[in-house]
Amino acid sequence: MKKRLEFTDERSNKFWEIQLKGKTIKICYGRIGIKNPAVQTKMFNSIEESKKYTEKKIREKTNKGYA
Repeated sequence: MKKRLEFTDERSNKFWEIQLKGKTIKICYGRIGIKNPAVQTKMFNSIEESKKYTEKKIREKTNKGYA
């Protein structure tokens, strides 16, 4: 599963992307158009934990205005 969200207003033009593969989550974020965005990788003990974390983070970002 892969989800990309973007946030744009008068001062910001950024993205946030999460990719779920089994027990591993890769989060990539930064300003739109940059060559080297920040990347974080997280490992979980179970697939269910990684799914819950992914859903929580997507909910947090959409609540902040990302679409």
